Amino acid sequence: MIAEATVYKLLSSDEQFNTLLNSIRGGEFGSGYKQGIFTYVIPETPVNVIKKELAPFVRINPNYDIPVHYADNVPQAVEYRVTINFWTKTARQSEQITKLMDDILEKAGFERYTANEKPRYKDTSIDLLMNVRKYRYFDWTVKTGNEEI
Repeated sequence: MIAEATVYKLLSSDEQFNTLLNSIRGGEFGSGYKQGIFTYVIPETPVNVIKKELAPFVRINPNYDIPVHYADNVPQAVEYRVTINFWTKTARQSEQITKLMDDILEKAGFERYTANEKPRYKDTSIDLLMNVRKYRYFDWTVKTGNEEI
């Protein structure tokens, strides 16, 4: 499993999520990109899409991928974690996006685990709110040799 690719597919293919982003933005993302959902980096070349008028836009990064829950020194699962950052103009927009994002990802088995962290703060370089969400997923289908557990 490539967690960031899975999350990208879940969010970018969800019609309700795309409709919400477009309604907040006032139209489609454009600039030759599907929806303003990116993995790893948000492009600045050949076209810089980090613009206030294109908000909201989303970045998905993996930050954890490790075997867990051992039995007899054999991993029983793999835990994957991703961080999703997105930029909005208002806290109300942030709330709308997080509620829907949580719902989409939870239905697919991801759980939000952010705790004791700032959920959003002012990104002064672009004058937008930067929102931070963290999710994890446990894959209990671990292969040992030629068999699946």
